[in-house]
Amino acid sequence: MAATIGTLIATGIDSIRLDILVFGPQVSTMSNDARTLSLQKKRIQIREELVSRGHNAKYAEELVDPTLTGPDNNPVFQELMIMESYDLVVNVVDSPGSIVEATMIAMRPTIAQKTALFLDGNFVTGLVHSACVQAQEMGAHYQTYVYPTDLDDCHLLGFVLDRVRITQKKKYLS
Repeated sequence: MAATIGTLIATGIDSIRLDILVFGPQVSTMSNDARTLSLQKKRIQIREELVSRGHNAKYAEELVDPTLTGPDNNPVFQELMIMESYDLVVNVVDSPGSIVEATMIAMRPTIAQKTALFLDGNFVTGLVHSACVQAQEMGAHYQTYVYPTDLDDCHLLGFVLDRVRITQKKKYLS
């Protein structure tokens, strides 16, 4: 008897493990600001969920090496190198660092094509939005979310999981 389509998908696509970089507000020190704190918690939840599904999900700040010397001891340069080596880059664009990272992504089509950018829908004007649009033009997935609803109701996590699934399908088909 032939396998069901669910079984075929489970063995073909679900078994593909991805290297995923998760950008957003830093999580080493939790903020006193309610908005920033909720975004920090969401970033942690996203990573934990990805890891629980078997993916190698990392924060760039874990990978940047401050012991390198000379021109190599530049976090922007190191993050570019790190992004190039990952299957998927997820960026909850909000904090100063994640804004810089979104801009870096917008300037690198090879990185943009494997990136999902999520920006609060209240900020769809100005340079941050323009950087996200530029990244989208280079091939990134760019999506706005409704704060706080999409965080509280886990829609943002669902948006991320959709991008993971699409990336798994791309890897399966390539």
